[in-house]
Amino acid sequence: MMPLSALLRLLAAPTFVRRLAAALAFLISAGFAVAQEAPLRVAVYDAPPYGHVEPDGSIDGVSVDLWRRVAENLGCEYHLVPVAQMEEILQGLERKDYDAAIGAITITPARLARVDFSYPTHRSGVAVATRQDVGPMAAFMSYGAVIAELAPLIALTFALLIVMGVAMWLAERPMRPRNHESAVDTLRDGVYWAVVTMTTVGYGDKTPKTAAGRIIAVLWMLASVALISILSTSIVSRMTAERVVGGLRVTEADLAGKRLAAVAHSSGAEYLDERHLRYAPFDDLAAAVTALDRGQADGIVNSIGALQYLLAARFKDRIKAPQGVLEPAYMAIALPSGSPLKKSLDEALVGITASQEWRQIEDGYFGRQE
Repeated sequence: MMPLSALLRLLAAPTFVRRLAAALAFLISAGFAVAQEAPLRVAVYDAPPYGHVEPDGSIDGVSVDLWRRVAENLGCEYHLVPVAQMEEILQGLERKDYDAAIGAITITPARLARVDFSYPTHRSGVAVATRQDVGPMAAFMSYGAVIAELAPLIALTFALLIVMGVAMWLAERPMRPRNHESAVDTLRDGVYWAVVTMTTVGYGDKTPKTAAGRIIAVLWMLASVALISILSTSIVSRMTAERVVGGLRVTEADLAGKRLAAVAHSSGAEYLDERHLRYAPFDDLAAAVTALDRGQADGIVNSIGALQYLLAARFKDRIKAPQGVLEPAYMAIALPSGSPLKKSLDEALVGITASQEWRQIEDGYFGRQE
């Protein structure tokens, strides 16, 4: 049996330490090589045109196309797994069920706290789409909304009308015994006179006979001209502004008080959650846009690329396409925390996404013409 002192000298010898380190390095590299031989499991978030399952069962999309180029660059095998829910993808990455996830996956603070991301793959941003209301019914609805907005001014006008009608009746009461046909004999006559005077109709069938009544008439004519002018110009200006705003970009302030829709756990849902705005969650984008088309929501908040693609394909004439983003963002390949793939993926993505060839391919998926 080797003495303890001799064993300690052997363990402390530089040659033994070097051999032990080399053996450990060999075992680690061999284990990594074995692990690399197994195909990577890559989740594909099902959201056209970034990633979707074709009728023949194949998986296609701009993110899938990009991943194939990256995998070819790295020389690795992989297996694509379509996943419909974003939360399922994030949980799968946390459990390391997937080695990577591709598709319409936006980099957000909430997701960064759970998984890692590669170098950005696509420019994106949160946008909002609204219904394209046209026709007589839409015009009546718009007019009704403006009238409701001007309700205080309209109520004030009617109140003044009643007051002036009563004042004229009280002023003309001394003339009642003379039975003038055109005299303001009753309260009903006073209100009637105030209405026809305010609307500048002036039939002349009811006119003041006393000095006090005529003073009231002059004052009411001047006041009614001003009131009618204010009321009519307010209605016209608000309806004009509504039409102009309809063609401009929707801002965050425009979302308050609206019936909003978003895909559950999407970047749009996270955007609304951060701003404490209420919304109806849907399982997928198509269901959310359908609800908007049916009038069950006023707007839908989602990443702009997928939203524009779906609207152009199925709802072009009924729903307004987003006119810009509420908040710019980037999409990327999602990875488990501490993934050894990140460095090699970043290097491959920098080269591929910067090429003119790739920009032309990406534009082709979205129908853009540069």
